[in-house]
Amino acid sequence: MSNFILIGVCFLAGFLLRKSGVLPKGSHQGINVWIIYVALPAATLKYLPGIKWSNDLLIPLVTPLICWFGAWILSELLAKPFHFEKKTKAAFLIVTGLGNTSFIGFPLISAYYGENNLSIAAVTDQMTFFILAVFASVVAMKASGKAKADFKTISLKLLKFPPFLVIIIALVLPHFVSFESVTPLASTLAATLSPLALFSVGLQFELGKMKDVLKPVLAASVYKLILSPLIILGLAFAFQTGEMQTKIAVFEASMGTMISAGILNDQFGLNPRLSNLIVFMTILLSFITSGIWYLVLEVLV
Repeated sequence: MSNFILIGVCFLAGFLLRKSGVLPKGSHQGINVWIIYVALPAATLKYLPGIKWSNDLLIPLVTPLICWFGAWILSELLAKPFHFEKKTKAAFLIVTGLGNTSFIGFPLISAYYGENNLSIAAVTDQMTFFILAVFASVVAMKASGKAKADFKTISLKLLKFPPFLVIIIALVLPHFVSFESVTPLASTLAATLSPLALFSVGLQFELGKMKDVLKPVLAASVYKLILSPLIILGLAFAFQTGEMQTKIAVFEASMGTMISAGILNDQFGLNPRLSNLIVFMTILLSFITSGIWYLVLEVLV
């Protein structure tokens, strides 16, 4: 119960403080820098070194790839009937294909399944950030024409991306040195991830008029919150994935859109209005649909 109270308090605090004008516009950007450069790498150092690979982790690992591929198919199918021009089509793919596996996923998984299962969620989350840094960046660069999408550019982007560098450290170094001395510090810093992420979401939360973009917003919401977790659940059953691995993979697939996906679209001028509406609508609805998925998984898995 305390985890659910934390979710509500942090989200509402951000929303109300923005509405009150206490915090200046753009305050969330500083918080997001802390999350991406400090809290997420700390969470990686805390959870990844202790993961023992098994075949059951395959579904959590490939979940973001499957969701991205499904979003690509959806964007191709909807391009003509929804009259997507090049930038809008790219924006739709990016925000529909990337799930909020950490900012929202981690707090909700802690609330429903306990913090000890975040190690499974960390596998899914790191793959999500890899797709953001590589696939989504390539799509954004090509659609905007603002930057080259060559191998060198993407490689440098990855090498400058702290969560990616820490993934390498967390997977390689534990085979040679003990991480016991680092774990307490990593745990303390990682503890800031959930409350600050939810606070940041609250600071940015704002729904504008949606009449002219209602169809793509609804399509993205149905895919993100219903279809993609259904696909993952079917695959988990087909491959007979372990109970908790299945639950975490499906739960992560059912999360709303990754906030960083909306930020990426903003940076490259890819229909920011549509992107932000999809981000906020799917996040808002995911607080409800995640509870429904929890009940479904308790019955089926």
